[in-house]
Amino acid sequence: MSRRRQVRHALTIAAVLAFAGSPAAAGEAPFDQVTKDLSKVISVADGSSPFYELYTDKEKGKLLAAFPRGYDQQTVMIACTVSGGDPQAGVMGPTHYAKWHKIGDQLALVAPNLSVRTNQDKQAQDSVGDLYTGRVLLSLPILSHTPDKRPVVDLGSLATRHAPALFGSSVFAGYGPSLYNINPSLARITSAKAFPENVIFEYTAPRPDGQIVSITYNISNLKGSSDFKPRKADARVGYFYDWHQDFGVTGNNEVTDRYISRWNIQKADPSLKLSPPKEPLVWYIEHTTPVRFRRYVREGIEMWNDAFREIGIDGALEVRQQDANTGAFMDIDPEDARFNFFRWNASSYGYAIGPSRTNPYTGEILDADVVWHQGLTRAITSMLGTFVDEMTEQSFDPETLAFFAEHPNWDPRVRLAPPEQRELVQRNLALEAQKVSEHELGDREHPWSCMSSNHMNAACTIGNMLSVDLSIADAALAAGMMGDENTELLDGIPENYMGEMIRYISAHEVGHCLGLQHNMAASTYRSLEEMNSEDIEGATTASVMDYIAANINHELGEVQGPFATPEVGPYDRWAIAFGYGPESEIEEVLKQSQEPGHLFIPQSEITFGSDPRNVTWDNGADNMNFARSRLSLVQKLRGELLTEIVDDGESWSEARRRFNAFLGTHLQSVSIAATYVGGSYITNARKGDPDAPAPITDISADRQREAMNFVIDNTFEDAAFGITPELIRHLGKEYWWDPQGINELLADPSATVHDLVGGLQATGMTFLMNPTRLRRVYDNEFRADPNDKFTLAELVTTVTNRAWSECSPTNGSSRDDIEISSFRRNLQREHTDRLIQLMLLDGTSSPSLRTIATLASAELGRIDSMCDRALERNPDSYTTAHLSDIRTRISKAMDAAYVIER
Repeated sequence: MSRRRQVRHALTIAAVLAFAGSPAAAGEAPFDQVTKDLSKVISVADGSSPFYELYTDKEKGKLLAAFPRGYDQQTVMIACTVSGGDPQAGVMGPTHYAKWHKIGDQLALVAPNLSVRTNQDKQAQDSVGDLYTGRVLLSLPILSHTPDKRPVVDLGSLATRHAPALFGSSVFAGYGPSLYNINPSLARITSAKAFPENVIFEYTAPRPDGQIVSITYNISNLKGSSDFKPRKADARVGYFYDWHQDFGVTGNNEVTDRYISRWNIQKADPSLKLSPPKEPLVWYIEHTTPVRFRRYVREGIEMWNDAFREIGIDGALEVRQQDANTGAFMDIDPEDARFNFFRWNASSYGYAIGPSRTNPYTGEILDADVVWHQGLTRAITSMLGTFVDEMTEQSFDPETLAFFAEHPNWDPRVRLAPPEQRELVQRNLALEAQKVSEHELGDREHPWSCMSSNHMNAACTIGNMLSVDLSIADAALAAGMMGDENTELLDGIPENYMGEMIRYISAHEVGHCLGLQHNMAASTYRSLEEMNSEDIEGATTASVMDYIAANINHELGEVQGPFATPEVGPYDRWAIAFGYGPESEIEEVLKQSQEPGHLFIPQSEITFGSDPRNVTWDNGADNMNFARSRLSLVQKLRGELLTEIVDDGESWSEARRRFNAFLGTHLQSVSIAATYVGGSYITNARKGDPDAPAPITDISADRQREAMNFVIDNTFEDAAFGITPELIRHLGKEYWWDPQGINELLADPSATVHDLVGGLQATGMTFLMNPTRLRRVYDNEFRADPNDKFTLAELVTTVTNRAWSECSPTNGSSRDDIEISSFRRNLQREHTDRLIQLMLLDGTSSPSLRTIATLASAELGRIDSMCDRALERNPDSYTTAHLSDIRTRISKAMDAAYVIER
């Protein structure tokens, strides 16, 4: 070792000891003394040696572990889970990959830097080792040694005193509830098991707020399967992956290696065309799953066997039902990383999630669980606010969300919040934006330095939008549109609808557990008319990995087709062939990327891209067709809300809740249509792929005009939302001081109709006029066919013409009959303020935004002229005041813009 490395090594040890904060023991106690009055944990009957020898005193909450020989050569996986005391308990928590290092009289748990490593020559390995060092998670004093010289530590201290470090510091941070601290002095051990390859132990302890929680740790030897071969990722197929950078590579070669996440599922007999697996992937349905749903959960899991049969593996997935009544499989813990569970939580949360843990060196999946929260299956009818949050985050990219932070009046989350909550919502969004700005990338100079997986960027919490679908189905049932008195119901919803949706979502989450990312373009595989025809067969979607709206036939076909796909689709089968088929066939499989049903667009494209096929909770080959159908269904249901849907004896608060749910679907339809404006079709195809289009394909001008007019028709006009005096008079509320009723309790009982409609109109305007949308339209002009061009000027001018149609000389009105409704006055004021803000963007360095600003200025001048002429037509008092105010605002804004430009 060179002198330089010796000094660095000494300094590293000193730093670790300083971090550890635990003084080295002056002298250790004999093994017999430290284990006195403790019971040795024996969990297997065959006498095999456990991974760690555990010794417990449950009364005192003590847990000691004797490490095996060679412990310092083992990489361990520590899986942390909040297993009780929280509505989201059981959802997979943080995962740590680390080694124990003996430093003096302590054992330090050191997590290696997994994002940078090399298999090149020794010089490259030495350099990488010097530069990209590990990170100390915690340290434990060595209490004693066994007679055969193995170290003994206090594992209970790891579980309790170091819980904040283990639940809060992993780059594999998990998806479960947060745990910032517990009270170690009140912690008690409730379970400890020791197996040959892992140990599992659980403690209960109060959090700082006094709430008692259960926390479970699974520590296992990270070995993986000896015959597993890593498989490189390909952007044409959507798999999660583990990655690292190999800085030992020289020249122009790619330095990032990406290995897809997949199980080691192989044929038992490769010579057979159809063979059982060497080892099936076994799933346990937790005993807490309601009996009435178990059948559909099982069917959803087993749907994937069809895809594996196509690559010659029969029975790849096996399902076992845990049952408390019979005792079947009740000896298996869901937190035990050796077993894969489909868990059911009786909580109010409305989502399901299916994460997994992998070997970060190879991509092999080692553990997976699905957690279904029962709130997902409830027809939640009062959730407009929740929907708006999700819609905003999925409809707008980071550039637009940043613009919202500076201009909150553009933000649907603010504009659609109840008036009494709007200031609080705005304040919380500002705090959240600041938090993201400060912490989103962590180390700003090297933001990806500690990450080695894309799993955390693809969290699946399918649910909130399903609640919209459930409420629509429930309303359609009440209106007699989804069955009759003989229809079998499951929790108040037609069983075929509810069962098919549970089966589809179960398959979706298990797909994640097989390694598959979302594919939000899969729903465009088949037309709605085809789905609802007499001869429909097979999958209705290319993949279950999309968030797909239920197929509720409204003026779309001759019969009601499947509500959800009955089987995995062609993309699913193709993706399984890529991930689990023979290595020798991968290149041929990838050549099929442009075949029908194989379209894949990554989920990140929703956040950063503009492909209108890549949206959530749509259905069918033509998203505009779906939006029209769904909106037509909402309009019909809205018309029957007071007469057919709210039953005799029900509270009129039901009308308010359902009306809000209808508004959610209304905005969903509008948001889907808006994606066509300024959008483009994208593909991951490579040069030379058969039948591959260019990476970017333009959307026709006519389709963009159609989408623009759809948004305007259904947000700008007075009748767009079906709001009538009679309806408003019946939007009642109830007064309950509990979590379920508090939001309704705080709402204005008289219904703030102008605030509501103003927020909806503002949202429609945000869809069309946000700077990102306008910039994309402007940029797309450069690529567009000169004879088929949708321009920025056309968009801006059309919005003005439609917003100010009462003042337009071409609207056919006489010169003395102008009267602008209260809703439309709000719209026009909103439009004017938006143009003013866009005009003031002129100081930016962006050429696109400067062009947008000049067009906005021109439109304001045109509006001023229209108002001037309209004031000569004897308008009513409200309209006179409104038009005069608009002219004043424009004049002062023009002066301000001139000063800014000077």
